[in-house]
Amino acid sequence: MLETQRAWEESARRLSRRRLLGAAAAAALPLLGAPGRASAQPGFPSKPVHLVVPFAAGGATDVLARLLAKSMEASFGQPVIVENRVGAAGVLAASYVAKAPPDGQVALFGGVGTNALLEYTQPTLPYKPARDFVDAGNFCYVDFVMAVAADSRHRSLRDLLDDARANPGKVSYMSAGPMGTLHIAQEALWKRAGVTLNHVPYKGESHVAPDLVAGRVDLALMTLSLTRQLAQEGKVRMLATLAPERLRGAPDLPTVAEQGFPGFAMPTWNGVFLPRQTPAEAVRAFNDAINAALRDPAVVRRIEDMGLSPSEPNTPAQHAQFMENERRRWRTMVAESGVQVQ
Repeated sequence: MLETQRAWEESARRLSRRRLLGAAAAAALPLLGAPGRASAQPGFPSKPVHLVVPFAAGGATDVLARLLAKSMEASFGQPVIVENRVGAAGVLAASYVAKAPPDGQVALFGGVGTNALLEYTQPTLPYKPARDFVDAGNFCYVDFVMAVAADSRHRSLRDLLDDARANPGKVSYMSAGPMGTLHIAQEALWKRAGVTLNHVPYKGESHVAPDLVAGRVDLALMTLSLTRQLAQEGKVRMLATLAPERLRGAPDLPTVAEQGFPGFAMPTWNGVFLPRQTPAEAVRAFNDAINAALRDPAVVRRIEDMGLSPSEPNTPAQHAQFMENERRRWRTMVAESGVQVQ
């Protein structure tokens, strides 16, 4: 138990956004150039670029990718075509990019599943994130919040855990599907708390919201944007955020870590990944374009309007270190969760 506690606390130190991609990036800002639109590296790209999205058009990931793609076009001076390759929880898109020619013309708008978690839940995954991709830069974080119905008897996370401890398997919680990020992270938390909850998988937060409000499921993990809206309408109560630190959009909402679980966090993010062996010139051009977007007030405002958090400008080296820490964190999380790997 002591070793587990130390692992979680070390995870917290590694996961702070400000410490990892904020403070480090701030020190590197002089190297990133003055604020303004970045220019592409000489010679790249000379033709349209494809940004591959693992999920369907119209969803949050697709909207973010198109926002970034539009900004990248100004940096590259070339069209950036968003290509949706849907299937197998992102495996189809990630495999396609991993096997693409390493010329910088095809990139993946990847996330936690494609570039961290799936490696540890699918032993037959046809690619290896660390082996097959090079990191171009982080773009944003998707902030998740634990919520209960406004009239729930659970006034706090402690209330919910005490109830689950007294009534094993009677308190229910949702995820967006077995062995996904929400399922693994919450099971790891329940194991750490020494409780058993009833897992109810849903297709997504839009499906669970009516059931949560009606009391058909006790706990939901939803994005800040939706949860905040429901809370303002008096339909739900927010208990905690799974981010590593308090959210700018909900500064009074404590983290899970603050409520007796130091080191616990489930930051969810999106970044850009290129096939391994992509020339450094192309990687730098993508990184310049990502950071130009992150320094554009209109892009930042659009991200925040979606209830998300923009990343700090970051270098490929910082993104690579971030990804190493993330893979280590999810490997530990899967082991701690006790979820049976496929």
